[in-house]
Amino acid sequence: MPGQGRLSGCINDSGTAISVRKDVLRFDDGQICRLQDDRAKMMPTKANLLASMQRLTQGAGMGDELFLRYSGHGGQQKDANGDELGGKDDALIPCDFQTAGVVTDDELYATLV
Repeated sequence: MPGQGRLSGCINDSGTAISVRKDVLRFDDGQICRLQDDRAKMMPTKANLLASMQRLTQGAGMGDELFLRYSGHGGQQKDANGDELGGKDDALIPCDFQTAGVVTDDELYATLV
């Protein structure tokens, strides 16, 4: 259930990271997407995480610099396709992982690279 296992330090860290981007690096609000489990319309569900990453990379070209910051639960699970020497995929754990599953390193690579 969303909100279970909330990491309040992550919300504070996210706020600090956004402040630095806006105040020091002059990012505009439109350049920032923030998902967090205390915002009902922007929950860090698996679908929202992947959609946000796709928006980040959409239209990116050679020489572009992109920034992605994740502050939340992570874990490992059995490697599904045999590409990991240690036999485990690293994973991000979204708030709806019990129904939607985790975001594996393979999914991250396919979405971001």
